[in-house]
Amino acid sequence: MSNLDRIRSYYQALNTGEVDLIASHFTDDAVHYYTRLGPHRGREIAENARWGIDHVDGQWWMEHGIESGDEAVIEWTMTWRDPDSGERRLNRGTEWFRLRDGRIAEVRAYHHGDRKNPQGDLLGFDHAGRGHTTMEDWKPPKQETSP
Repeated sequence: MSNLDRIRSYYQALNTGEVDLIASHFTDDAVHYYTRLGPHRGREIAENARWGIDHVDGQWWMEHGIESGDEAVIEWTMTWRDPDSGERRLNRGTEWFRLRDGRIAEVRAYHHGDRKNPQGDLLGFDHAGRGHTTMEDWKPPKQETSP
């Protein structure tokens, strides 16, 4: 499996919210760094993704990626729902990955949004024209139902 295939598989796993499946993509000592919160380590990475699905209807989309050796970088989109207003939202960012023995050892996630540009869109860039996820592509996670 190529590094980008591993990351695609990880992104598919994210959207299931299955903690064990998500965690299986990482080394035991993996670290995920963020611009907005402290680092998560190991299984905590998968538990954070589950929290995102449960509390803000989070869904993640890998838009584009490049790999070289044991590193890869992707552009991503996350759709979610503001827990206070219920408004549908979309964020964009990039993640840099280090992989070891076919599993993710490190993620450095870069995301910026402010009041002027809360989604973090590239201003003037045709996201839809390039095939990137837009609000029209919104797909909330499938909710589990009790038997």
